Amino acid sequence: MKNIKNIIILGILVMFASSCDKEYLDPNSTLEPDVVNSTDNLVALINGVQQRWSTDRAGIIYTSTHLTGLNTGELRLLNPGNLGENEVLLGGDDINGGNEILNNIWTNAMLCRKEATTVITSADIATDDATTANSLKAYGLFYRALVHGTLIQFFESIPLEIIEDASFQDRSTVLQSVITDLTEARGYVQAGLSSEITSGVFSSVDIGNSIDAMLARFHLMAGNYTEAISAADAVDLSVQSTWEYDASIPNPLAFWFGSQNVTQARDANFALPAGLVPDPSDERVPFYVTLPDPVNDPANYQLIGFWPDNLIEIPVYLPGEMLLIKAEAYARSNDLTNAVTELDAVLTKTAAQDAFGVGANLPAYAGAVEQQAVLDEIYRNRRIELYLTSLGLEDSRRFGRPGPSDANPERNRNFYPYPNAERDNNDNTPANPSL
Repeated sequence: MKNIKNIIILGILVMFASSCDKEYLDPNSTLEPDVVNSTDNLVALINGVQQRWSTDRAGIIYTSTHLTGLNTGELRLLNPGNLGENEVLLGGDDINGGNEILNNIWTNAMLCRKEATTVITSADIATDDATTANSLKAYGLFYRALVHGTLIQFFESIPLEIIEDASFQDRSTVLQSVITDLTEARGYVQAGLSSEITSGVFSSVDIGNSIDAMLARFHLMAGNYTEAISAADAVDLSVQSTWEYDASIPNPLAFWFGSQNVTQARDANFALPAGLVPDPSDERVPFYVTLPDPVNDPANYQLIGFWPDNLIEIPVYLPGEMLLIKAEAYARSNDLTNAVTELDAVLTKTAAQDAFGVGANLPAYAGAVEQQAVLDEIYRNRRIELYLTSLGLEDSRRFGRPGPSDANPERNRNFYPYPNAERDNNDNTPANPSL
C-alpha cells in the first residue's frame, strides 16, 4: 500500500499502490455495473476492503482494539477530550448510539461486508474460468466472515442480509454464517487459487492459514470444540499473516499510540485481577509494555510490541492463539491432559520459537489439574499472549469474569448500544442492551 493517488477509471474512484504494483477501489465509490464485469476491478475491490479494515482511526483494527482495550482496562486514556474514546472508557450508560467509535466500526465493517459480498456475487459474472471465480470468492468470503465474526463480539445481534430494514440475527446464527463462509472459502483454497488473482491481491495476508485460524477462532466462540481443535491444527504456526503498512498508510495503532494524545498502556498487568497478574519472569511483559522512567514517572507505561513505529506490521492472528484455542477447547471438553499440554506449549515457548517473537519462556504449568484452575490459567495467558488483539471483551464474557453489574467488575459493558448510523436507517434495529 504505497504512495496512494486518485484517478477516475470507468466512472469508479480507483486508487493505485504504486510501489507494490497493487491497486484498490475506494468502497465509497460507485461500483456497479463496471466492477462486476472485470476481474481486475474485483481484485482492486478486495484490496480496498483490506485497506479499509486495517488502516485509519475509523478502521476496524483501531476501533475494535479501543472498544475492547478501554472497556476491559488494557488501555488508559491520555486526553478525555477524545470524546468517543472517553465514553468507551466510562462505559455503562455513558456510551450511547451516537458514539463515534461505535458508528465508525459499524459503518466501516458494513462497507467492507458490502464490497466483499459484491466480490462473491460478481465472480462468476466477471470470468468464465471457475478457478479464477472461486479464487475471488475465497477472498470475499474471508472478509465477509471477518466482518460478521468481529461485530458479533461487540453487539448482541447483527443483520446478515444487505437489504432495506434487514432483520437482526442472534449470536448463534451469526457464528454459523461465519463458519459457513469460511468453510466454503477453505474449499476454494484447498482446490488451488488462480495466480491471476493472488498476484494482484496485497500479499501480506496469508489467505489459507488465515481462513483456518478464523475457523478455529469462531468455532471456539460457537462452542464447537472438536472443530476448533481441527482448524487450529491446520494452521502453519511458522507462517506470518499480517496487515502491512508504509509511510503513506501507517500502522493506525502505532500512529495514535505514538501521538501521546489518545491512549497508552494502562499498566503491565494486562487487565488481569490480582490473582492472575503475570509472572514477574514472563518475557511477554517486556515484549508488549515498557516503563521508560520508573523512578520519576512510575505510572507512564508505554506500548511497544507491534506498535513501536508506523511501519511495523500487525498480525492477522498470533500463533499462540491457536495453541490457546486448543488448550481451551480441550479444557471445556474436560480433556485436561491435552489441555495442559497445549497450555505448556504457550508457557514454555521462547521468543525464538514464535513467528512474531512472542514468548513467555516460563516453566510448565504446575497448578491443579482440574477444569476451573486450568481454564483460569488459559484465560491469564490469553490476556497476555493476545494483548490488544481486540479479543479481550469476548474472552471476559466467555470465561465468566465479573461483569458491569458484579462486584469488582473487569469490564464496563457486556455488549454495546446499536449505532445511530444503523438505527436511523433500519426500523428493525433492536432495543439497546442495558449493559
